[in-house]
Amino acid sequence: MKKIILTVCIAIVYSSIFAQENFKVPATQEELGQLVEQMMTNIRAVKTAKFRFVKNERYEKKIVKSEQLVKLNVTPKKIYMKLLKGPHSGTELLFVQGTNDGKALVSAGSFVPTISLSPFSSLVRDQQRHTIYELGFLYTGDLIYDAYTRYKGKANEYAKYEGLVDFDGRKCLKIFMENKEYKLNDYTVKEGEDLIKIARRLKLDEYSLLEYNPGIKGYTEVKPGQVIKIPDTFSKSVLMYLDAKTLLPVYQKIIDINGFVAEYEYHDLQINVPIADEEFTKKYKEYGF
Repeated sequence: MKKIILTVCIAIVYSSIFAQENFKVPATQEELGQLVEQMMTNIRAVKTAKFRFVKNERYEKKIVKSEQLVKLNVTPKKIYMKLLKGPHSGTELLFVQGTNDGKALVSAGSFVPTISLSPFSSLVRDQQRHTIYELGFLYTGDLIYDAYTRYKGKANEYAKYEGLVDFDGRKCLKIFMENKEYKLNDYTVKEGEDLIKIARRLKLDEYSLLEYNPGIKGYTEVKPGQVIKIPDTFSKSVLMYLDAKTLLPVYQKIIDINGFVAEYEYHDLQINVPIADEEFTKKYKEYGF
């Protein structure tokens, strides 16, 4: 009982951050900068989320469309996901940090045994640019925020507010960011690095590093002293819709030097609502493990 009360109290505290539509339409670059800062603050305040995730991603020079039902607890990481449309539709995945030897439970249907797989395995991330660890707002939000802060001194050229739009029944602020100096640079791989570690340290997209270096076939297939190509920021441009109530980027469209990268949409979004522990177990009545 105490645990339930504590969970509800925590949810109330964090949900109060998103309680009212008290946004101010940015009239200056300084106010736009404050809006981006508040977006990142609100992203970091997300503790739980439920949403229907619609995404279109460039993968091996094709656009892969998919739709997923997601339940997410940020810390410790707990994820339930069901693939509704796209590759492997019908598959369910359950991951709880610190259990099952760090592996995710994966069920492809009632006639196929449930198996345990690493979240980083090629099967789990098949036809996807990212792993399940990057689900939610924090990963892309951090990349967007890093790119903005790098070019904050040129904010007039880099970012602009483009008005209000309606998305998924929400009033949203349309923000466009473009790195007009976007280019590829040479980078020498250091001891102990792979493409994922390089991407994390430099705030880049790891799959993009594979795309920019076609001779490299896997994230770990680089050696110290090897020279690779990396972009100066994770994307050339980003179009975002910030929900006026939460200031979360519920729509994101990402472009790089090769054109369209990805489009991410958060539908039926619920933030910081209590999610019962049993909803992150394979025995939960609505799941098919």
